[in-house]
Amino acid sequence: MAKVKGIIFDLDGTLVRLPVDWRRVLNTIEEMLGTKVKSLIGLYAEIWGTKTYEAVSRKVEEFEMASLNKMEILDDSPKLLKSLSTKYFIGLVTFQSRKVARKIIERIGVEEIVIATRDDSPTRADQISLIISSTSLNPRDFLIVGDRLNDVYSALRVGCNAVLVDRTGRNLQNEKEFIVIQDLKALPKIIREIE
Repeated sequence: MAKVKGIIFDLDGTLVRLPVDWRRVLNTIEEMLGTKVKSLIGLYAEIWGTKTYEAVSRKVEEFEMASLNKMEILDDSPKLLKSLSTKYFIGLVTFQSRKVARKIIERIGVEEIVIATRDDSPTRADQISLIISSTSLNPRDFLIVGDRLNDVYSALRVGCNAVLVDRTGRNLQNEKEFIVIQDLKALPKIIREIE
């Protein structure tokens, strides 16, 4: 594993928790489109670049914006980000809209951070690649930290190292391709071990 020079965090579910009623969001989008939707993330990729994408994204954004007042900060993440940013390049990826991501960043008090949102790309791998391409670093110099398997598998596909924050106890402790931690408090120790 290469020395870590940059860390890219997933936003919702990793650093903060937006209490969006995703079932209600899906029902609203299904009504809008007149069809069943298995996954919003899958839908974003499917309709990317169309007027339908814009309409769906803005409707989802309404729900996200409404949930901001009840946002939960996880594992003292602002303090962790500030501490890590003194030594590493820090980036954020999210399937939230750019407007929502900026509001979250404002609320957690983090400045000068590169973000890639669903408005930039509908896939996690592309979001990660966009952030990496804004630097002079290589994918292997990056550690991707997320709470979903899609985050870590996308990181591996791009050539990065990955850490899964598994707060739900998915029993992945024997995973060999990526590191599994229970919360962000374990991350500094993991980074020190890598280096």
